[in-house]
Amino acid sequence: MDWNNIAERDVFLQRFLGLCELFGVAADEFKTELYFRALNRFSAQEVARGIDRAITQCRFFPKPVELLELIQGCPEDIAEVEAGKVIEAVKRVGSWKSVVFDDAVTAAAIEQGFGGWVKLCSEMTARDEKWFRKDFCKLYVSFARQNVQFKGALAGQAAIANDAHCNEHEEPVALVGNARKAQTMLEAGVIKQGTPIAMLTGRVGKKLAVEALDG
Repeated sequence: MDWNNIAERDVFLQRFLGLCELFGVAADEFKTELYFRALNRFSAQEVARGIDRAITQCRFFPKPVELLELIQGCPEDIAEVEAGKVIEAVKRVGSWKSVVFDDAVTAAAIEQGFGGWVKLCSEMTARDEKWFRKDFCKLYVSFARQNVQFKGALAGQAAIANDAHCNEHEEPVALVGNARKAQTMLEAGVIKQGTPIAMLTGRVGKKLAVEALDG
């Protein structure tokens, strides 16, 4: 969500203020801002659905972490899915291209917990995937509960080399997961990259995605 987007802001405020009224909680400016910042990585529609679930499932006014779980599900279950997504991206993209994940927590885990995309790719071949899954899932759950995020591209070898030589050439990036969400993450980041390449999206077949990446 974007606070400057009037339509998105109105959807959030309508649902959140209604939630506060239903539970008899004062909706001051500070509380509203805190909840918005905790949930702003989701679309206004996703947040609205999460608040609707809270109305029917929560006995007390939900904390931000409870709304997060209502929106996206149990962190442990999501971590398993995201671990598989990372492993597949390592195999199909490799370390040369920069990548943008559709999940900002996944990106944060890679950047802060595994030393970045290039380091992860270089070590994945020698690392038992079973142990990677275990380490990644533990870190993901911890980051998700603390709302630790990384938005933008995880730099690949090409981008790092260009930066080292002050080369302004923009390398293509691979969008991993939902292409629309990944594109939003790319635009929210600070690293300037080239043309996005959709990868592993729900609407793109495996054969098509591989051909697009190879192209």
